[in-house]
Amino acid sequence: MVNNINMRRVQTRIQEMFQGKIDMADFPNDTNRHFETRALAAFALIMTSGLEVSQASVQVTDGYHDMGIDAIYLDEAQKKLFVVQSKWRADGIGSITQDEMSNFSQGVQRVLEEDLAGANAKIMAKSIDIDVALTQMGYQIHSIFIHTGNKKANDYILRPITQLMGKTNDEVSTILLFDEFDFKDIYTFLANGQEQLGINIDDVILSNWGKVDVPFVSYYGTISAATVGEWYKNFGNALFAKNIRFYKGNTDVNEGMKKVLMQEPEKFYYYNNGIKLLCKSIKRKAKDSTTNATGLFALEGVSLVNGAQTTGTIGSLFLNNPEQVSKAIVMIQIIDLSSVDIETTTQITRLSNTQNRIENKDFAALDPEQDRLRTELTFAHYSYLYKSGDKITNLEKQISFDEAIVALACLNEDVSYAVIAKGNVGALSEDITKTPYKALMNRSTNSYVLLNSVLYMREVERCLQDKKEHVINNRERLVCIHANRFILHFILKDKGKNDDFKMSVIDKQCIRNSVIPSVDVLVDQVTQFIDELFPESYPANIFKNSTKCKQLEEKINTVVHD
Repeated sequence: MVNNINMRRVQTRIQEMFQGKIDMADFPNDTNRHFETRALAAFALIMTSGLEVSQASVQVTDGYHDMGIDAIYLDEAQKKLFVVQSKWRADGIGSITQDEMSNFSQGVQRVLEEDLAGANAKIMAKSIDIDVALTQMGYQIHSIFIHTGNKKANDYILRPITQLMGKTNDEVSTILLFDEFDFKDIYTFLANGQEQLGINIDDVILSNWGKVDVPFVSYYGTISAATVGEWYKNFGNALFAKNIRFYKGNTDVNEGMKKVLMQEPEKFYYYNNGIKLLCKSIKRKAKDSTTNATGLFALEGVSLVNGAQTTGTIGSLFLNNPEQVSKAIVMIQIIDLSSVDIETTTQITRLSNTQNRIENKDFAALDPEQDRLRTELTFAHYSYLYKSGDKITNLEKQISFDEAIVALACLNEDVSYAVIAKGNVGALSEDITKTPYKALMNRSTNSYVLLNSVLYMREVERCLQDKKEHVINNRERLVCIHANRFILHFILKDKGKNDDFKMSVIDKQCIRNSVIPSVDVLVDQVTQFIDELFPESYPANIFKNSTKCKQLEEKINTVVHD
């Protein structure tokens, strides 16, 4: 009885949220719960990406020839492509069936392979987003099965998606994720997660705290990182309801924070910018608040508007390393919104997230070798853009630092550098005083070599993109997408031996004439040999794995020398 009442509550709320917003043109007289199913798929995106109802609604792909996928959404902030299947159980009973999970897993696999042949127009409209998620650095495919049943699927039911994750992911990188949301998850989110500013946190201890009264009340101080970890454990992404972005996961910056927390937690405060909370109201308790050494506060209606990456990183480590995390402290600012209008609140959120951020690669601008290369390239009639904010406006006469560091990595004799360029490009310029940066950018770096490497890279990318559009074999298509740095490594290793590579700017038509046949041969060889050497491995992971790339390089070298 209780389950039926709760099910009716969820159905009513879903209908209120999505009525008139879900495209039902193909089912004008819907009698089979297609509306609820589609609304549920959109709702999964609200739960995971914080989308507005209108935004989530237009991501629905459900219909004939939908590949078993009911919604697709590219979240550029989180660097995730969400792939959703939904099932509406009118009675609120049951779980995922074997057939449902099998069909969904097949659809996810087709997304991973960019095999959209025969898919409906809504799926095809997502092809560019899918391509971005598969080709751009740091993106993950987050598969979600949401249903209104009262049971989670057992391990046997989940085997298709578990096996697909096993083939797709490896020890180097996690590309494919999976989550199941059942009725309880949906009900809980509707009851709590959708309430604006609905998180209350009692007994928050600030150390060395201070107060600002004008133009509105705010407090600042330090807080234990373990406390922040507890918040993330308890509230997850709901903490970021008003934030422009959620926690992005294993980015270069976040990995750097983890490293500090694990190795130098006592210095975390000095390296980190801290977090900022907006609160519907703040009450300072008398207990433990008689001096500014410590203050005890009760926070109502909490939302974190700056520091999502700090919070998520601390939270992810806190689960398994609470003692280590507790050694760190974090700067915190909490703002009382009780007397603040909505417009000001929005402005605080927006400006807190749009201040300039310094990335590791920005420090390369301090390296005098960069200015030397820029000066030398002006004599070749090229502009070398190496400072933060510089943008290419003329491909014919400009190259960038981002291009140069990748091209030089692929030129290096050691294929491991090409692997870094593919799997963790930020590591190439993480520290301008050490390898790998110093191995690529130093006083012996030749400006013509740098320029020609970039020109070859551009042509290889163009050629692979063109080839990808015309190949029929899915495995070959994935090689065109994921083996780009590996293939460039082979081409540059060969062409870089020529004297003219170091002495002058190579004619672009000459580059094109040599690249096209080389790419054709290498794509064929790479496809053949990865099937022989790593038949169960997903190509994206092969080319982020130094050991596998070295094996593959040896295999191709054997053929070349024979």
